[in-house]
Amino acid sequence: MPSNTDIGRLIVDLHSTDSVRRDAAVARLRIIGHRAVSRLVDVSTGDASVQARALALSALEGIDDSRAADAAVRALAEHDAETVIAALGVLRGWVAREEGTRLLDAITTIAVDPGRTARVRVAAFAALADLPEHLLKPIRDRVPPPASAGPLLDDPRLAREWIDAHGAAATLSELHALVVRAREREHAESVMNLRLEWMQARGAAHHTLARRQSLVGLYDLRETFETATKALPQGFLSAASAIGDASCLEPLAHAWSASPKDLEWRHQLAMTAGTIVRREKLNGRSALVKRLRSQWPGFV
Repeated sequence: MPSNTDIGRLIVDLHSTDSVRRDAAVARLRIIGHRAVSRLVDVSTGDASVQARALALSALEGIDDSRAADAAVRALAEHDAETVIAALGVLRGWVAREEGTRLLDAITTIAVDPGRTARVRVAAFAALADLPEHLLKPIRDRVPPPASAGPLLDDPRLAREWIDAHGAAATLSELHALVVRAREREHAESVMNLRLEWMQARGAAHHTLARRQSLVGLYDLRETFETATKALPQGFLSAASAIGDASCLEPLAHAWSASPKDLEWRHQLAMTAGTIVRREKLNGRSALVKRLRSQWPGFV
């Protein structure tokens, strides 16, 4: 069971400049659950940076504790889009079971507010998705279409813009389709810059899936690290850190071994592997860890 010191370290990681550490901290704090709520509420309602407050709210998502809902309601008044979207993610699980209409009214106001960005309004409508259809229909008619045609898969930059705007509200199947299509376009592309842009779009899709704790793209993560010969876009590392399991360790080791001169990339790979080892509760007696240390000395 994580100690208060462990929770404190993870809270500190929410303020890190390293996105891998931040995303790993969010995933771990969600798993810890109730014991981390008071510390997360303090961050989300305190004077921390906007980024740290949004991450603290994201970590509260899925924790069945009324303090999480109260903190999220307060955050709806923030001006920062990421903070509001994170708060809406927390509240989605509470709307359908509240006795009154406090949450319904607050979230509906955001969904129909033309002064809010389309991304925030779509996220607000997504937070109401568990309500009966007769309540949703009049709201849906006043909300921007949530990319009803699905991801734009002919241009990597448009694909990334779609992820930024609609990833929080998109279906997992839409995001998975984007991973598959982006990989196909990346492998078929002969222009190096466009290949990189497709890879960045794929990494962004993986990052979004991982933030929603989805494993549908885990196979692609493993294969990408297995064959990587140089540093990948940050989205891949963030996703592996958040949802990677023991099956990802050897692919990460292959990527580490393939880039002997890129010390920063190797460090990030080793840090990601360490996060997975801790999450999977592996130790030096594990056959997998022994194999990793034998074949790739210095990796874990």
